[in-house]
Amino acid sequence: MKKRVWILGLGLLAALACRLLKAPTTPVQMDSAQATLIALRVQLTQLVLQQPSATLPPSDATQPPSEVPVESPTETPTLVHRLVPGEVARLRTAVFDMISGDTARQGVSNQPPGGDESRYNLYERPFNSQTMALFFPDLDICEAKIGPDNLWMFVTIYLYGLRSASNAPQGVYRLELDLDIDGRGEWLFEARSPLVEEWRVEGVRVWEDTSNDVGGERPCDADPPQAEDSYDRLVFDQGYNTEDPDAAWARYQPSSPPAVQLAFKYSLIGNDNKFMWGVWADQGVDQPQWYDYKDHYTYEEASSLFRSSRYYPIKQIAEVDNTCRWTYGFEPKGDEPCLCASGKKQPTPTPMSPTETSTRSAETPVQLPPTPTEFPQYPGDIGGYVF
Repeated sequence: MKKRVWILGLGLLAALACRLLKAPTTPVQMDSAQATLIALRVQLTQLVLQQPSATLPPSDATQPPSEVPVESPTETPTLVHRLVPGEVARLRTAVFDMISGDTARQGVSNQPPGGDESRYNLYERPFNSQTMALFFPDLDICEAKIGPDNLWMFVTIYLYGLRSASNAPQGVYRLELDLDIDGRGEWLFEARSPLVEEWRVEGVRVWEDTSNDVGGERPCDADPPQAEDSYDRLVFDQGYNTEDPDAAWARYQPSSPPAVQLAFKYSLIGNDNKFMWGVWADQGVDQPQWYDYKDHYTYEEASSLFRSSRYYPIKQIAEVDNTCRWTYGFEPKGDEPCLCASGKKQPTPTPMSPTETSTRSAETPVQLPPTPTEFPQYPGDIGGYVF
């Protein structure tokens, strides 16, 4: 409508202009024509003003911003703890590990005195991959002890030392339990740095294997590639997503040697009083769902730390140390699966590649680590050894 009015007005003005150009230019006629032109302009202006004005979209500067829904940040629930572990009770059972720190040097290619056989899931590798020139004293396990009180089960992992300019262990420390003594772990407890001297649940996780497949087809021997889901159920995650936020704890003990301590409610494992156990220090592989590491990596991938092997030095499995498994709550007979070499029915495995022929026999002497008198003395009743 507005366009039609403008066109009509322009047409009238054009027609009137033509008439004025053709008309005689007498003063009287010019005044009359001008008056008519003025009247038409007034009428045209009135017609235009009567039309609704065009509504233009507001510019970006004037357009109000669209409302975008903003999600409020999810608040982390506050943990309320009712039970905190106290001081560690007398630990009943101990297991010793081979010590690399007594011979290790920084900046040179190291080789520990023994205690490593990746085909049997035994590692003495507190060194970096490829060169083995970096030694991590807080990954070198010397000894571990375990024992209960009325409510808690305590585990203390003694380490060779701390890293330079560090005031606490920097690795990840784990306890593995084999409750049914079949060579397969059922429970895995983890304490992850940073660790402090007070009991905390931060960094503490607990897994359970619900399908009894840790270790693969042969739990005490390597059979890669890994097809099992290993520790498939996260039972405790730093106090969250669990029925009991007090179930598991960890702390650092600034003793000599330094130690990492784990505590968990004994009821978590049904107060089981007979099982097998071992501990880990790790920062290289650090994959709880890849247990056992011997099944996840081939021998060539894991490689060897012995210079006599053509697979020297270590590669995929590095910066890892663990103990063999020892018994808790019963005297070993010597034929328990994956038991430490204690001089009973278990010869010493010798370092060899998969293509080398084993020279082991029942008459092979068992090589034990230094006697307990060479280790720091702590209260304990039973001791186990790793070859």
